[in-house]
Amino acid sequence: MKKFTLIVITIMIMLVLAGCGKKDSPGVVVEDFLDTFDMYVEDMNKSENVDDAIVAIEKFAKRMEVLKPRMEEMEKKYPNLKNSFKGGADLPADLKQFEGRIKEMGPKMGALMGKMMQYMSDPKFQEASKKLQESMK
Repeated sequence: MKKFTLIVITIMIMLVLAGCGKKDSPGVVVEDFLDTFDMYVEDMNKSENVDDAIVAIEKFAKRMEVLKPRMEEMEKKYPNLKNSFKGGADLPADLKQFEGRIKEMGPKMGALMGKMMQYMSDPKFQEASKKLQESMK
């Protein structure tokens, strides 16, 4: 479970660090990522059974597939952004508006992992989680 949590957090951080397409401003990409993450947390918290949780994972994975190339572009513009999310460097000035939401990710991720623990023993959930991890590499 710790390995899964670490992988998910690392992937999410890397994706946040990555994204801005030619038509996207970095702020738009970060906001889209944060909205996607919040949607995922909300959907998982609403899940009442393993099937609901799998739907939440699949929905998140689909949205992240769209965001991933945009985020990879942003990483080129902000190569040190990873440190901002790890508590190292400050956020670039044009992303400061997201500082509070970014700081909220850690506690939300902790709560999310608690919810996911309910379903971790289910093989269908494990498979969906594995597919999510693979799609976000």
